[in-house]
Amino acid sequence: MIDPTKPQWEQAADAVVALGGKATRNEVWEYLKQFRPDLPFSTVTADLNALSVNAPSRTSYHTGRKPRRTDTGDRHDRLFKVGVGEGTHYVTYDPAVHGVWEIHPDPAATSTHKTSIRRVEAALPSLVVELSDGAIRPGNSFFPVKPLDGEFFPASMLRAKDPDGPGVPAHFTTDAGTAFDSDIYRAANTGYLHNRSAARAYYLATQARAGDRLRFEKRGEGQYHISHLPAATTGLANDDAPAPEGPQEPRMTPVNKILFGPPGTGKTYHTINETLDLLDPEFLAAHASDRAALKARFDALADAGRVRFVTFHQSFSYEDFVEGIRASTDEDTGALHYEVEDGVFKQLCEAARSRTVVDADTDAPIDLAGRRIWKVSLGDAGTEGHVFEECMEQGIALMGFGYGTDLTGVSSREEILQRVQAAGGKIEADAYAVTALDLFVRRMKVGDLVVVTHGNLKFRAIGEVTGDYFRKPAEAGDHYVQARQMRWLRQYDPPRPYPDLMENRFSQMTIYELRPGSINLDRLAGLLAPEQATIHGDYRVPVSEPESRVLVIDEINRGNVSRIFGELITLIEPSKRQGCTEALEVTLPYSKQRFGVPANLHIIGTMNTADRSLAGLDVALRRRFEFVEMLPDPAALAGIVVEGVAMDKLLATINRRIEVLLGRDFMLGHANFMALRAAPTLEGLAGVFRRQVLPLLQEYFFEDWQKIAWVLNDHRKPQALRFLQQADSGLAELLGPDVELPRDRHLWRINAAAFTSAQAYRAIIDAAGAGT
Repeated sequence: MIDPTKPQWEQAADAVVALGGKATRNEVWEYLKQFRPDLPFSTVTADLNALSVNAPSRTSYHTGRKPRRTDTGDRHDRLFKVGVGEGTHYVTYDPAVHGVWEIHPDPAATSTHKTSIRRVEAALPSLVVELSDGAIRPGNSFFPVKPLDGEFFPASMLRAKDPDGPGVPAHFTTDAGTAFDSDIYRAANTGYLHNRSAARAYYLATQARAGDRLRFEKRGEGQYHISHLPAATTGLANDDAPAPEGPQEPRMTPVNKILFGPPGTGKTYHTINETLDLLDPEFLAAHASDRAALKARFDALADAGRVRFVTFHQSFSYEDFVEGIRASTDEDTGALHYEVEDGVFKQLCEAARSRTVVDADTDAPIDLAGRRIWKVSLGDAGTEGHVFEECMEQGIALMGFGYGTDLTGVSSREEILQRVQAAGGKIEADAYAVTALDLFVRRMKVGDLVVVTHGNLKFRAIGEVTGDYFRKPAEAGDHYVQARQMRWLRQYDPPRPYPDLMENRFSQMTIYELRPGSINLDRLAGLLAPEQATIHGDYRVPVSEPESRVLVIDEINRGNVSRIFGELITLIEPSKRQGCTEALEVTLPYSKQRFGVPANLHIIGTMNTADRSLAGLDVALRRRFEFVEMLPDPAALAGIVVEGVAMDKLLATINRRIEVLLGRDFMLGHANFMALRAAPTLEGLAGVFRRQVLPLLQEYFFEDWQKIAWVLNDHRKPQALRFLQQADSGLAELLGPDVELPRDRHLWRINAAAFTSAQAYRAIIDAAGAGT
């Protein structure tokens, strides 16, 4: 029986099994037609070849897109092709019978993906490990290896710890063409090859990322080979469909949009709708006419860190936007030090990339009431990545202070100090290490929450304390023995930026309590809210993609755009985003990290076209954005009538004159008049004209009062209804008869009385109304 919910390729493989593990193309086709009468024969042939490990044509299908071996458990390696021509049939693939095959890069191949297939002559003992963010991080790169049971890697390779001494090195070759010798540094049941420079060179050559895997093959005594298995080709068993053919486009096309137009046309106002259309379109559709609900939802998304709002100005720089060097003071020593700090755009990119890689089974929301929340560092983020990995794997939190002393049963800070000193530890009574141990051993209680940081600007895990203090057995020289049992609720890869949780950056202290005012409890509750996930043992892997983010840039043309964006002008182009067909990355100047812009980050900008002090928007940036013109909308003022004067007609008439005299970029926005809907009074209208309309017209026309008078139709009104009146300059009296000035030189006076006359406003629309 064929499952109709499965994809066609899987149905073809199941048909071979149903037919006894051996079948021809015609037999499979006839079998499947019982359930799918319209099934074309050609598609069945394509599916069978794509699933056959030894079919050369599979390299032109999505199943042969990237290099891999057929013993990696990939779900597409189901069949083995036997014979040619009319005698061709397909059998269920068995590596023990048919051998191990591999898809390998082949520049000379004529296949779609420039790959070929070949048989691996002998199945070698192998070990596959997954790469963490810490393993591939520049400056801290290492080859992780586990388990260390003495079978795959001999015990002689392990370094001695106390005193430190080298193990017997083995020789390693890689699929990147490099070779090196290394022994193994051990931490608990895990470890890493003691050759960081080799790891760094290998990851640069293979462009390895967190989530990829490494295969270690044992090719002889003391001889190993390392292969890179990209995450996209490892074939997770819980996937429901084959990987799509060719480069994958993101589920949502990246949006780069600029709303431009005169002031007061609702550009900033409309960014809320644009944001919700990207992040919560269902809510927008359900509450389209409820502005208060839309604003509340926008604020909630902003508070959760999914929306960031910035305003460009002349002092805004690349260092504010992308990354820069900032000075900070060590709270323990008072020393000044400098570090690279991410700007708002890079923070949002990191947040958009971050996904939950560990999600404990928390179907009900976690009640934060009564829980203390602690910031904890699990090893140095730059040099002790193995400590964090060990904590995540074993469900514990570790601290390295105390010289390995067992602190079980201590009842005071003084007793902690005494035990450490009694064990030979040289430590002062006021040392921070004693305070840290007191917090970790005594103050931290079961049920408290722990936020694990990554440096001062990111966090990478959240957990719940589930047990009292214990000393973890460890080998000599391993000082990370102070332990608490944990249930890790969330782990993030890559780490999330601190604004997703905090109001300010983390401190360098190893452990301290996060109090309201520094931590945002609403954001914490949001991060710990139950998520849809697939169950894997005691943990769940969320099925959702990383959350989309929106950056709103108000007044985008007020800043020096080329200087602010720098090299990112190229990377923000939709086709150059990570995961897109023409994806690009650059090396950032301060951190020296490779950086790309994720496809789930959207940019919405606003641009005021009437500000003459601004230069035109950078052409390189302009072509990477979609421009949406926001013109005045008189219809938004429909129904607002002040003393018989319809505001929609008043605005439309004024703007037609401005467009003729100056241009459409300088029209008046309807937002100037929106306050009159709540209070449609003559006094309110007078305030709009005196404080908004007239000053704007003075700016637009460079105080060319004659043109302003034309816009207001004053030249066709009775003198008393004119907003602007001419007065005799009295030049002869002021300067004498010998001074020659243009004859049309007049003084202009603002007629305050006209602003309180409904007739003056009616006459702007209709000159005939001037005499009534």
